[in-house]
Amino acid sequence: MIQRIKEILKYKELLQNLTVKELKLKYKNSVLGFFWSFLNPLMMMLVYTFAFKYVLRVTTENFAVVLLAGLLPWTFFQNSINSATTSIVSNGNLVKKVYFPREIIPLSMIFSNFINFLITFIVLFLAIMVFKIKIGAAIILLPIVLILLLGITIGLSLILSSLNVIYRDVSHFVEIIFMAWFYLTPIVYSLDLIPAQFRGIILLNPLALVVESVRSTVLYNTVPSIHFFAGMTAYAVILMFIGSKVFRSIEKSFAETI
Repeated sequence: MIQRIKEILKYKELLQNLTVKELKLKYKNSVLGFFWSFLNPLMMMLVYTFAFKYVLRVTTENFAVVLLAGLLPWTFFQNSINSATTSIVSNGNLVKKVYFPREIIPLSMIFSNFINFLITFIVLFLAIMVFKIKIGAAIILLPIVLILLLGITIGLSLILSSLNVIYRDVSHFVEIIFMAWFYLTPIVYSLDLIPAQFRGIILLNPLALVVESVRSTVLYNTVPSIHFFAGMTAYAVILMFIGSKVFRSIEKSFAETI
């Protein structure tokens, strides 16, 4: 895996160009352009806030901000996995023409979404200012949480993007799984609302660890549990290792299968 990373670094200019290309294509011919990066999370926040705060009567304090802090990392994760899963198949012509580390294709999708994700954090910090929530020293741990989220996303994307070349059902399966995964992650509700006997099961979900850690560092000025960091690190390392192995084993048949 380390050798593969070194090889990818040799092609960093290609990775950079493809990432920029994805960012440009996302808002091509769009009047508002990058402003959609701000409008999308705002609109989702308003819809979910109305549904859960005023219809279902969720009593969580500062619900809109708590929701947004969970919604942003989830949206990055979902968009990255969805786009990366089909990336090899949709770039079949490029795969057949010239040699380069094929991981660059899903990585470019992930990094373009990650840049967009970082931009959307402006919306979160503006909401924090509006609700007069104090930001404390714990926020210095936020970059670590985001890097671990990035690692988890990369590992899972490598697995799914390579498997999707052989089994095209994978992309459809991912869409269905995400519908359930969303509600199994404490995004529209807080972890405290889950009965104690089920809380341990929910925390087996890597995105639950990420969401709760983001909220701890940004909103509550508390250091996430060492168990949360250990869990996120384990998920990131294991998924990246497995992802690298699976991707390399299937990569040889990309050109023929596509």
